[in-house]
Amino acid sequence: MIQDRRAAPRQRLDENGLITVDEHTSIPCLIYDLSELGVRLVSLDAGTVPDTFILAASRLPEVRVCEIVWRTQEEIGARFAATP
Repeated sequence: MIQDRRAAPRQRLDENGLITVDEHTSIPCLIYDLSELGVRLVSLDAGTVPDTFILAASRLPEVRVCEIVWRTQEEIGARFAATP
């Protein structure tokens, strides 16, 4: 049996989002699931997303700064950066 090591439970979302790389570049994504600590995204351009990025979606209460924890060719696991 595989042990779930997540620090917080995840909610399945399947919501369109937008990864902002810089002031001129945004990449569409699908927010696959979400927790209070982070997110799993699906994007055809996952390899071009920098280690730190801004994520926006209508279901998020605000834009969030994210830090990549893991990535594959089409998926990204990221944690939300601490807010001051």
